[in-house]
Amino acid sequence: MVDLILQIVGTVAVVIIAISLTAVYWRRVVKKVKALAKEKLEWQKALHEADVEGRLEEQRQSVHIDRMKDRVALEKQAQIMSCKLDFYYKVLTEVQHELHRQMDERADYIREMVDSTLKIMYYEDMKQIERMDHVAVNNFCRDVFEGCKRYLDGNVDLRLETHLEDDETMTINMRLLQRILTNLLRCSMQFTHEGEIVLKVEHHSQKQENYLSFAVSDTGMGIPNDVKDNAFEKLGDTDISIKIVVVRLRLCRALVRLLGGIIYIDPHRKKGTSIVFTIKI
Repeated sequence: MVDLILQIVGTVAVVIIAISLTAVYWRRVVKKVKALAKEKLEWQKALHEADVEGRLEEQRQSVHIDRMKDRVALEKQAQIMSCKLDFYYKVLTEVQHELHRQMDERADYIREMVDSTLKIMYYEDMKQIERMDHVAVNNFCRDVFEGCKRYLDGNVDLRLETHLEDDETMTINMRLLQRILTNLLRCSMQFTHEGEIVLKVEHHSQKQENYLSFAVSDTGMGIPNDVKDNAFEKLGDTDISIKIVVVRLRLCRALVRLLGGIIYIDPHRKKGTSIVFTIKI
């Protein structure tokens, strides 16, 4: 009987030990599975965060590139505006200096510089201009010549050389064209006291486009070769009577651009000056 009891107790003890060991094993298994699951979850989380960070970095790079493009565009715009403002500032500064020094003697020049500078500021920012005037070209040029005679100083012959018929007309902005011709003729008359001033008009074609070409030529003192390249830009340390020519030429360039053409100083002219401009027709 005692042996049976001992045998039963031993069996129960073995079962209990086996159950305990099994429980310990499964606790370890569960703990290890949880650890693996946690590790996998953290790895997936890290992978997701890296992916999100990569996308954010791509977006940041894209935004940075867009901002750089905008910055370059703004800087370019600012440089253009700075150049314009620098020119306006220099012109108006020169006007202020001359006001104190030659108020009475050069009052007309000063008023013209201010007026022309304001017009340059206005026309250089314009993109296009209306063309609604029907003009008989030859008669128009003769009228402009007649209106400019009061600026002549000396024995100068005025001549119109035209390749156009007298009844030939064009549609143009007459006010702008008149202002261009008047300014160029005034520049010629200012420095031509003998000889002649000639306005030449002819047709001109380029790249299947039709233009009218105007050339105002004189036998005056001419523009020195070393300043021809800057004749439309630079206000040198010279008398106001020279500075006004630069302002007039700058205004002419702005107006010619609006009329679809170009303006330049003829480099082949040996005596005096010849300024040529075209307008699109």
